[in-house]
Amino acid sequence: MNFPVIKASAYALVHAPTILLEHGTTQSMEIAKNPESEYLKKLPSHLRSFEEVVAYPPNQTYIGAMRPDDLAKVPQPWYQNNVEDASRFAAYGEIMPEDEFFALMKIVDAFDLVKLEQSYVAEIKAKLAEHPMFNEHDFERIGNGVDVAEIEKVVNAKTAEALRLGDRLVGAVSQAHDSDVALTAHIMYENLAAKASATLVLRHLVKNSGIDPLEIDYIVECSEEAAGDMNQRGGGNFAKAIGEMCGLKNATGSDVRSFCAGPSHALVYASALVKAGIYKNVAVVAGGATAKLGMNGRDHVHKDMPVLEDCLGAFAVLVSENDGVNPIIRTDVVGRHTI
Repeated sequence: MNFPVIKASAYALVHAPTILLEHGTTQSMEIAKNPESEYLKKLPSHLRSFEEVVAYPPNQTYIGAMRPDDLAKVPQPWYQNNVEDASRFAAYGEIMPEDEFFALMKIVDAFDLVKLEQSYVAEIKAKLAEHPMFNEHDFERIGNGVDVAEIEKVVNAKTAEALRLGDRLVGAVSQAHDSDVALTAHIMYENLAAKASATLVLRHLVKNSGIDPLEIDYIVECSEEAAGDMNQRGGGNFAKAIGEMCGLKNATGSDVRSFCAGPSHALVYASALVKAGIYKNVAVVAGGATAKLGMNGRDHVHKDMPVLEDCLGAFAVLVSENDGVNPIIRTDVVGRHTI
């Protein structure tokens, strides 16, 4: 049988300590119920630095700097045995710091919901000038920034969610509607974070595969987020919005949701589309969910560990026609978790 193949893959992590503090569901619920709790007081001292996150052996394995077999040889607990001279970039992708990620959220914002503070913009543009995944069009989308007073105004009015680096206010994400509960600033923040992290990893996939972006026919997006409004909650299309940010102008696409199992279903769909001859190249992609940050933070703090759920994860896979080289996807032996 002529099975489809996995032609390339990409993996990215976004270190998000401030997002964890303010948007991880475990923390945001605690802030609402018990803002003076011991957990919230102790939590900041259990957050890792970017350097520690980059050197964490499982993270190095995720982006392709180590093989899983090598990770198994590292003494546990892994957070106490960091990799020496670790790099944020590796064969499959990268680990991005939070300051760069906020700029990426602005880049992928199609409705001018994100405002960035002007001194931060100047700093981040200089930093991103060295990044291989950003281009002149991206810098145009970032703009020049606004005065911090303009950001403070919308944050204080509670019509926007703050973008902070530690205690520094560097931007905000505004609501998309003044009464639609599906378009609040909190949800827009979640959606833009998912879109931005997926955009980052899809750009790495295009680079890793060497494919012309115009040759990708279809995109299946399978994160744990959903976009929509009061008339069609979750009905939006992340796939095409992400593809637009990566130059996939000839692609169409759709989203699939199944909690943590979404990627498994998406790979089956992509494989079926290619094997049926409907499309030649299908990209499967997912960004990270801010709600999951620090989900088990209470246990980590209780055990005097660093909070290990401090990154947004993203991945992308290119499923293509059989080329006789890459690993096949056996569509004749697909498993099922039945009802």
